[in-house]
Amino acid sequence: MKRMDRDAALQDFLERHVLEGWLGDLSLIEQYVEEHNEQIEADLLSAFEAVCEKALLQQRAGMKGDIQYMYISLLRTSLLENKAYYRIDAHDANWFLDPVECAELWSADFVFRPLFNRMAGLEEVKRDYARKITSMDIEQITQIEAVKYHLLTLQFLKTMIPALITSPKLEELAKAEPFTLSAGEYRDESIILCKLERQTAEAGAASPFAERGEKRWIIST
Repeated sequence: MKRMDRDAALQDFLERHVLEGWLGDLSLIEQYVEEHNEQIEADLLSAFEAVCEKALLQQRAGMKGDIQYMYISLLRTSLLENKAYYRIDAHDANWFLDPVECAELWSADFVFRPLFNRMAGLEEVKRDYARKITSMDIEQITQIEAVKYHLLTLQFLKTMIPALITSPKLEELAKAEPFTLSAGEYRDESIILCKLERQTAEAGAASPFAERGEKRWIIST
């Protein structure tokens, strides 16, 4: 290894060992999902329904109003422990000022595990760089690389929307309108996965739903 300053060493490290590495992880993730698809889907649905059950109990106790927002949010702090936890929260109209916590954790390790394994390997590789690359650098690289795996997780969540929105546990909840299900990072940027609104009949149109309205899901893409 030729002598380099820290900036040059970091750039060489990234180009040689980091930047294209995620491409090789895609096939690993795809294979794992194919082999464990039923369990992966069941785990998400179980965590989602656990939140719904908690919210329902809180509503019955008069502790929480109609649920208007549910979030599935990446907890970046979990990445420091080589875990990929998402927190599923349910809020009433008070949103983040909702005083009653209602949350459950869901593990997305099935997406992030190849990233963690790759980052662990970098601890050995960094020895070739004469202490110019540190474990703290690798932690920062992990946080940056995690964005790619987070986006993959969001794609998985989108495929799960039909199962989530037809859950009997969600149906039991008293929900405000429009009710939104979003995903992103905890108390940070998020995208709306779907929105529940009440569709009313057009004026003068004959419809059995003209008076009470018809609920339908609008899927955000």
